[in-house]
Amino acid sequence: MADTLATEQNEIYKSLPGVEVPVGDALVSLSNMWNAPPSSEGIRPPSEFRASRMNFILHFGFEASSDDAVALFRSVIRFFRRYPCRIIALCPSKDETASGQGIVCKIFSECYIGEGQGDMSCCEAIIFGYTLKEKQYLEDQISVFLESDLPTYYWPYRFDSPENLSQYQSFFKDVDRVVLDSAVESYSPDSLAVSEMGKIHDLAFDRTLALRQSIGQFFSAFPVPSIVEELVSVSVETPVSLEAEMNALISWIRGVLGDCGENASTEIAYECQLSDSDSQCPRLRFSYRNDNFADCRLNLECGVAQLTAKIGDSSQSMSSAVKLLEADDALAEALFF
Repeated sequence: MADTLATEQNEIYKSLPGVEVPVGDALVSLSNMWNAPPSSEGIRPPSEFRASRMNFILHFGFEASSDDAVALFRSVIRFFRRYPCRIIALCPSKDETASGQGIVCKIFSECYIGEGQGDMSCCEAIIFGYTLKEKQYLEDQISVFLESDLPTYYWPYRFDSPENLSQYQSFFKDVDRVVLDSAVESYSPDSLAVSEMGKIHDLAFDRTLALRQSIGQFFSAFPVPSIVEELVSVSVETPVSLEAEMNALISWIRGVLGDCGENASTEIAYECQLSDSDSQCPRLRFSYRNDNFADCRLNLECGVAQLTAKIGDSSQSMSSAVKLLEADDALAEALFF
């Protein structure tokens, strides 16, 4: 029986754009793509705009579909129009019996012409298809293709379990940051068995930046001891579509209140409740043993938050413009801040 190649059952690898080249020739072939001679009109060659600022490893799991992969790849390319980089895309084959060609690759490059004269940015991608029997060699192989002395970021996408993802320990140890999106994954980031959890940034959390800023600004009007005194619970009721973001918001509030030291009660309950209606706006409540209260209605569809509270001797109300960050801005927040 003929060997099954890495590409034959690898729909994601086949769906991503690029020119197939031998793995050993990938870097030379990529360099040749940039070395176009200047045109007769004196236009500068693309190589003059090729100035990578980072490496970005995009690792697809078995729960990703071909459509998911193409959409995410295009989204990442759009983001790196602002931040030129080298993208390494990893596409495993679902065929566990594949015994032929173990690792295959293709190369892709794109230049984006901006609005200003001479404004251009370029990024490049090396896309690898591999079989599971090659997994043990993958991390060493990939290190050859990273641009040295540049920061490296890792985005594993739609893995079927945290246990399988946790097997790629080198990627977690050797990169500067790891990006996950708990809104699309079947597991929470804290279920991963990795030693440096501080490297992991959840895009669902980063999308809540404007919400956290508004809530923090509102509560800054009250003394910290009054906020935590007699506080019984912090809860948010949310539609299912915003569950990941509201869980991230509750975790942030837990961390902030925990930093209040001896003023914070360890008996505060934190809860994210799902509403029956997907059209309902998220609602955040602080409940107290006394007559204090805080109520925050987050109307993301209209872009307005209504915040009301009576804490201690002070009562405050505030309206604030809020939104979830767009994909590009959330990724920038996860990578750089």
